[in-house]
Amino acid sequence: MVKRMCKPKAIEDITVEDLKAHRWCFYEDEEGCFSAFEHVVPDSHPEFSEHIAELELSEFKFANGKVLYGVYDGFEAFNIIADDEWYSFWYGADEPELEDLERLESFLTGNNLLLPVVATAKWSGTTKTYNGIQYINSNGETIEKVI
Repeated sequence: MVKRMCKPKAIEDITVEDLKAHRWCFYEDEEGCFSAFEHVVPDSHPEFSEHIAELELSEFKFANGKVLYGVYDGFEAFNIIADDEWYSFWYGADEPELEDLERLESFLTGNNLLLPVVATAKWSGTTKTYNGIQYINSNGETIEKVI
């Protein structure tokens, strides 16, 4: 079991259970088999370091008191993980498409989740409040598409 848990894991395969069970840091190996943009290792891995940016468990507290869990990427992005799907509140330099807004709105409505939501990362304590999806426009300003 420990040997299996020590292997690098693709970020897209991380689950809430993984995040609750271990701390995870970004991982890249010297041979180039694993990219830090795509892989993480748990705190049971010999190369885990709390000095490397972590993929953290995050808690999402909604305006109506409901709580969900997901992931914080250690930089900007908070994502809810539900039923093997990720729902992002951060789109970086890409303006979210109408379909992205509709997908998140459908998820929120279908689960009776009211915005704003406060997202908090477990280890760093980083907190952000969202009323929709945020991104950076061409002027470098953070814009929020309210849902």
